[in-house]
Formats: sequence, structure tokens, C-alpha cells
Amino acid sequence: MLHCALIVALAAPPAAGPSASGVPWGPLPGQPVPPAGDAKGQVSGDMSPETGAPEQVPKDSSAAPPGEAPAPTVAPMGPSGPAPVVVPPPEPGEATLELSGAGQGGQVIVTSPRGKLLGSYAVGPGQTILLRGAPGEYVVRSPSAPHGLVVPVVDRTHVQVGPTGLAVVRDEGPSPGPVVRIGRSAAARDGNWRRPVAPILSALVPGLGQMVNREYARGAGFLLGTLSLGAGALGLALTRDPSDAATPGVHGRTFAADVVGAAGLGLLTGGLHLLYMAQVMDAYAGAIGKRTPKPHTRHKVSLELRRMATVGMRAGDPAAQLYADWNVGVLGQVAPRFSVGLTDLGLKFGPGRAALQGGPRLQYRVLERGRVWLSLAAGAIVQGAFASGGPAAVPEGEKPPRTAAVAAIPYGQLDLRLFILDRWSIDIVPRISAPLGAARYYRGDGAIPKHAITLELGTGMGVYF
Repeated sequence: MLHCALIVALAAPPAAGPSASGVPWGPLPGQPVPPAGDAKGQVSGDMSPETGAPEQVPKDSSAAPPGEAPAPTVAPMGPSGPAPVVVPPPEPGEATLELSGAGQGGQVIVTSPRGKLLGSYAVGPGQTILLRGAPGEYVVRSPSAPHGLVVPVVDRTHVQVGPTGLAVVRDEGPSPGPVVRIGRSAAARDGNWRRPVAPILSALVPGLGQMVNREYARGAGFLLGTLSLGAGALGLALTRDPSDAATPGVHGRTFAADVVGAAGLGLLTGGLHLLYMAQVMDAYAGAIGKRTPKPHTRHKVSLELRRMATVGMRAGDPAAQLYADWNVGVLGQVAPRFSVGLTDLGLKFGPGRAALQGGPRLQYRVLERGRVWLSLAAGAIVQGAFASGGPAAVPEGEKPPRTAAVAAIPYGQLDLRLFILDRWSIDIVPRISAPLGAARYYRGDGAIPKHAITLELGTGMGVYF
């Protein structure tokens, strides 16, 4: 839970003329009545000026001061009737909890999740009170109810107070009403620890951050899902046929099983990566109380971390192997939905060699639907492989082997992104590529021969600035 604390605040009557009713407030039932100097309706000194009690305005007098001409009468402009109530906009970083009365309205008490009293308000029929302060969780209840309604407030949340109880309703825009600003310093002291702690705990133990946020079923689901995928991937990686070495390479009867096993291992590990990253982001989303992200479509720069995986043939047994390529990328959005950048940056080491890679990419976003983006992209990876260690010994008269090779790997891909937070997403990327000029090297002894058309599946995450 993040930003989940409020300072005790007093509601002020609206300054919209004589017809505006006051906002009653007072201590909880059973608590001592405040002294007479702190009379009902007064405003505490730490509230902002716009929420204080309205100043006493002297009545207009038709008599002008001696020696001066009477002031001309200004005719009202526009239609007759009371002027609309102007609600001041929230300060940067403020959240709004809107309390409105339905039916006969009712009394409502607002506290922090730890039980700290923030205010007691009487909301009449059709009346609205706006509480503004730090984002976080609030507990809203009626005086007679033993338990309250936990309300996460990030931007704006509307709670309706009626004879049947409290209900969170869909917010349909700003409503006029008195504004009560809550001090931010005390709110920061009352529970802000969940915002950084929840994702850290989920990074250490999947699902633990959700449990800290009191989402126990959600946390248990993430934990069980992670354990299941991890156990499946580990079991598949350790599975070996002890008699497989009796038949060499692709001529063995187990070649198809090797391909299926390598592909299955790639899917399980890719799913494990996605689930792990998603549950860390989800823990933060739960801590701030925001489950419906608004993707940052107008970002300038995006960073990505991905693992591209494919199945390739190799000599010996098993005859097929999973090749994984971890890389990073940087893209700049130069026009709406259109991005260019340098991606697939990585360094690979193998026996007697090292490979450095990277290349340009053009990407266009063809679909934006809620938290889902779909993009088409094309690019090329330029990979240079260099021999490491001492030169190889060659017979007299023979040419020494090449110590460097350069390959170009053009590709086309789909890019599916699911946003967990406004600026964070998990990505699934199917890609078709083919090395030209030389083989494409992976870490260890993995390599794809030149001109071999390859289907890759990428999993990763993106962050947007």
C-alpha cells in the first residue's frame, strides 16, 4: 500500500452564497467534544486558503462617501441565476476522494487503514464533499458499522453515501462541492512503506508483495503459477535418455523428441519470465491501488529487455538445442506510433570466440486498445565474431583460419505489449530471421548457419519515458 495515509481534516462550507449549506463535522461517537474555542464549523490552521471559512463580506450600501459620485450600477451579463460553483483543480500529485449523498444521505467516517481518524462528515441528499490529499488507501464507513469499505484512491474515486450503505460508483467527472485538503506530510508517515516494499518482496518471493497488499488469493495464484512453470522447466531440462548416445545426431530415432523437448523448454521458461516480471509490476500496482493502467502513448524514449529463443540443430546428442539470446534496446518515438532505434544489443561468449551485436529497427504501432499494443517492426542485427585466445596451430603451407567474421541478420517481427502499469509492459515477440554472410553465434557453442530461416520467440519487458 502506497500513499495510504491522511491527516485529520475538517470539511468547510461552500462559499457559494447564502443557499450553500455547511458541512457538519465533529468527533467520533463516544469521543470528547472539542472545547468551545474550536467550535463546529471552524477550519484548522493548516488547511489551504480556498477551504477555509468564507470571509464576512459587508453589505453593499447605496450611500456613497461624501464628495464622491455614486458608483454606477453594473448590469449582470448572461442568463440570470446563481453563478456556477468553480472547483479549484487538484494540486500536482493530489488524489481526490469524492463523497456524495444518495437518497437521504448519511454520516460517514474516513480513517486510514491503521485506524487513524481523518474526519467525520454528514453528507446530505445531493451534497458532495471532495477530499484531496496523497494517493493511497482509505477506509470509509458509517458510525454504526463495525467494518469499513477499503477504497484505493489514485486519481479520483467516487463513494456514494446512502441509506443502504456505501458504494464505490463510476466517476462521471468533476462535481461541485466544498474541497477539503489533507496535509501530505502525515499521510506520508502512515503507510507509504508498501510502495517500494511490495515489488521488492515479490522480486524475492513471487506473490509475497500481493500478500503484503492484503491480496492473498492473488499472491497465492502468482506463487503457485511460478512454482508450476519453474518445476516443469526444470524437469524438462533434466530429462535425458541414457541410451540416446548410441545413435548419433540427427540419424537417431529421438531427433523429433529433442526438437519438441527444446521447444517446450523455451515456452516454459519464456512463460516463467513473463509471469515473474508481471507479478513484480502487479505488486506495485496493488500498492498504489491502480489496476487499470493508462499506457503512456506519448512517450519519447522506450527501453526494452528481451530474450529471443529458438531451436537449432547441433552435432551429437541431443541433436536439437534451445538457443537463447538476451539483449537490450533503445527506441525513440519520432512521430505518433512510429519509433526508430538501436536494438538487439548484446555480447556473446563461446569456446575460443566472442561476438558483439546490435542493429537498427523501424517500428510502427498498428493497434492501441486499452492496455494492449500491437506493432509491426523490421530491422537487422549486425554481429561481429572475433577469435579469442592464442592463434591456432596450422600445418606448414596451410592458410590460418579467419579470426573475425561479420554476419547481417535481417528480420521481421510482431510486437505484442500488455501494460501492467502506465509506463511498464510485458512483451511477446514472434520473429522470423535469417543470417547472411556468416553464421549467427549464441553463447556457448550455439550457432545458426548462414541462410537458415529461423523462427524465434521473444519475451521481455518495456519501460517508457
